[in-house]
Amino acid sequence: MREITEKLVCYWSRRHYERERHENEKFIEYLESVIAFPDKLKDKEKKIEKFLKKTEIDKSTGEVVKTATSLSLDMDKIREYIDLIGYYTIMTSELDKDDEEIISKYHGLSRIEDSFRITKSDLEGRPVFVRTPEHINAHFLTCFIALTMVRLIQHKILKYQGKITNSTEKWESGLSAERIQTALRDWCADSLPGGYYRITKPSEDMLLIAQSFGFVPDLRLPIEPELRSLKTAIDRSVM
Repeated sequence: MREITEKLVCYWSRRHYERERHENEKFIEYLESVIAFPDKLKDKEKKIEKFLKKTEIDKSTGEVVKTATSLSLDMDKIREYIDLIGYYTIMTSELDKDDEEIISKYHGLSRIEDSFRITKSDLEGRPVFVRTPEHINAHFLTCFIALTMVRLIQHKILKYQGKITNSTEKWESGLSAERIQTALRDWCADSLPGGYYRITKPSEDMLLIAQSFGFVPDLRLPIEPELRSLKTAIDRSVM
């Protein structure tokens, strides 16, 4: 038997707390509604099974016997679940590294995992609808170039907002890859008679992207040279 010494790092993050509260808002609201109206337990019993107490009772006498099952909420587990939102634990064998460095390394791993998720879902890296090695390589090269562009835009946004991206307290992107895609896709132009172009009204996300790159997206019937000047300004801001 070999003994291994490990280090446990526990920390709480306000940003993680706010994000988890937002992501679990509907579920927490449901739990609170079940507390007020226990009959709702019958609708989604499996969804909150870990928060339930199941007791066999005789409805006529209230005696605990092997008959019907009565469902009730385990309030201790619910309070523990809500109280632990925003807390994280990391187990590591790197005993010589300080807590800040360990947390930073963990966030770096999360960013890598997030990049794979974006490539697979938002950028449609999978499934692959081509079969030759050349086409497969070209497909993933396109996805990785798109991912690089998304990360550059996110970096520009965070820099514009004055946020430090290498902070251990920070794991955010400014805008998600999906919102960036939607903003860029919806901001388009079509030609009009006389050499003019009509540009769609930029969304709030598109305005944020534009401000981060230092250009004005809300052009009024521009002509082609103005669009070329806009492209040049964007290119320069990336360098």
